[in-house]
Amino acid sequence: MKKLIYSSLLIVSVALTACTKFLEMTPESEYSVAGAYKTQNDFQQAIAGVYSAQQGLYSSNASWFRGLISRSDEISTGATYMEGLDQFIENATNPWLSTSWNGYYRMIQLSNLILEKIDQGEFTDSKMRDYIKGEAHMFRAYSYWTLGTLFGGVPILDKSMSIEEVKKVKRGTQEETFAFAEAEYKKAIELLPADWAGANKGRATKYAAQGMLARLYMFRSKFDLAKPLLVEVINSDKYSLEATYSNAFNDGFDNGKERVWEVQFTGGQNGEGQAFTTGLLPEGFNDRTIMPFSGYSTAMRVSPALYESYEKGDLRRDLSILKGWVSMTGVKDTVSMFVKKYHPHTYVPKMQNDWANNIPILRYADVKLMYAEALNELGYEAGGEAFAALNEIRKRAGLPALTVTDLPTQAAFREALRKERKIELAFEGLRWLDLVRWNIAEETMNTFLAQPLEGGGIYSMKPHQKIFPLPFDELTRYADEQVLWQNPGY
Repeated sequence: MKKLIYSSLLIVSVALTACTKFLEMTPESEYSVAGAYKTQNDFQQAIAGVYSAQQGLYSSNASWFRGLISRSDEISTGATYMEGLDQFIENATNPWLSTSWNGYYRMIQLSNLILEKIDQGEFTDSKMRDYIKGEAHMFRAYSYWTLGTLFGGVPILDKSMSIEEVKKVKRGTQEETFAFAEAEYKKAIELLPADWAGANKGRATKYAAQGMLARLYMFRSKFDLAKPLLVEVINSDKYSLEATYSNAFNDGFDNGKERVWEVQFTGGQNGEGQAFTTGLLPEGFNDRTIMPFSGYSTAMRVSPALYESYEKGDLRRDLSILKGWVSMTGVKDTVSMFVKKYHPHTYVPKMQNDWANNIPILRYADVKLMYAEALNELGYEAGGEAFAALNEIRKRAGLPALTVTDLPTQAAFREALRKERKIELAFEGLRWLDLVRWNIAEETMNTFLAQPLEGGGIYSMKPHQKIFPLPFDELTRYADEQVLWQNPGY
């Protein structure tokens, strides 16, 4: 096993695990950082380690991904088992915060090491050097972008440092954090290939970087900057919608035409599968056509409000949500609702942590919806391209096209677009980010939390809760409020 630096910022040295769906690794060995990163194969293994770190943020029942889903109005209050994230009663000791912070800084530190050493490495393929550099920049961009959305400004570490050096890096602002991510995405775009072939399929591409940079710009309402990036992805002719919605999540279509960027998993009881999908259905679940084993007692419950938001005839509802179930003991529950959009499968998992289904970070459907939104925000055009992009998504869902009669104004189109994102991208970790960037999080969540089934007003979102508290253990390690301080309100 290759040893690389790992950091929660101040904790150094953890093992780098490798092997992914698209990288064949050499036999395990032990060597120090000083002796590593010499050959092309060394760097292939090193970048595989960053992909492996990314897996950890999505693969489990207590993952960063699950926590982000639970924060929105997609999931019923008190039914997420995420220690108050859904009820807006979280505090700095919530383990999800540390898991997220540590996981993203792990990717940053591993990427830093690669970028520091790669120019001195011995490569037989000079293009591969650029590609791996591009991947490292991509992961740094993705990590800082995510940390910025979660915590606001964070310490920006762009090189390997000792513990004492790290302690002197003052926390940046959210804008500084986003600016660093933006610059990193631009570097990735310059270096990454347009696509990968064969066993390398699934690695980050130029178009994935463009799409993710567009997402960053959309979050900051820079629609004029997002639009040309989205146009490049669309005009690449490398992506299109799957014929059916479920194929966008079935492992038989992993790295397919709708998957711009996704977290890679492989079944086969090889340690590269994921358990996130298992955790979406309850303990005692007994429908083997959906899942070949029982789920977990901590399964999240879908909110009735989301279920009722689907239009009549929308094919996505019953593909995404399971309403009612029968336990192994024959107990019938006709009320509870659970997420099942990640369960269509070709490979049948042998264990609860053996799902081969990749988890999407950026789907082509999102690219089209962002494009439609950017066009509308830059200037409503009756029956224009924005309508075509929106209706392409609706057509697959079995819904009629929306016309100028339905959406006669920019505001009307905006509202329809927002609803379409809510439905099309449900349970993909994007709803909360959308609510925040549209500046409607507090209003939306407090209306949701006031519903009788969601606490009847017992819980409420405060203005400062658009971002989360910094983890208590990180503040304790720094022990210097002039360098790292808690977010206001926590």
